[in-house]
Amino acid sequence: MKKNDILDWLKLLATPALLVVLGLILLIHPDSASALAAQILGWMLLAAGVGFGVSAIAGHFGTLGKVLSAIGCFAVGLWLLRNPLLLAAGLGRLVGILLAVRGVRDLLDASRLHFGILPAIITLLLGVVLIALPMTTSRVVISLCGLLVVAVGIAILIERVKNRRRLNEPDDPNIIDAL
Repeated sequence: MKKNDILDWLKLLATPALLVVLGLILLIHPDSASALAAQILGWMLLAAGVGFGVSAIAGHFGTLGKVLSAIGCFAVGLWLLRNPLLLAAGLGRLVGILLAVRGVRDLLDASRLHFGILPAIITLLLGVVLIALPMTTSRVVISLCGLLVVAVGIAILIERVKNRRRLNEPDDPNIIDAL
């Protein structure tokens, strides 16, 4: 194998391999992935808080919005760094509350607007499950995302290998060139 062939295969396999590894990490350690995402968000909010604070100081505290933004970003960033798994639980409960409210609203409107009552009941039950079990639901969602990322990585790999084989196949000797 030539050096260029090895580099071509590395380029061919790099992205799908990274996607499969990322997907497996999400599947095997969903809590760690959730905590890592919360920590990254926490650091970003801390940096934004510092940026807003510097902007407020440079502007001589000209706007109250900059000061409040700096304090809010900094406080939420610190909170996320101290309690990273609470983000998943909080978001799960928030989505659960929104779904439960939507389910009740659809249930009340079902007879008046003539849709089926079944979708409203399913939405309401899903919301209640999210409120009652936010971390379990978060783990399931992250695991499903991991499965999806692994599937996409494998699909990209298969497609790239097929395209590589098509490029390396010799031309059909039975085709007559019309030129």
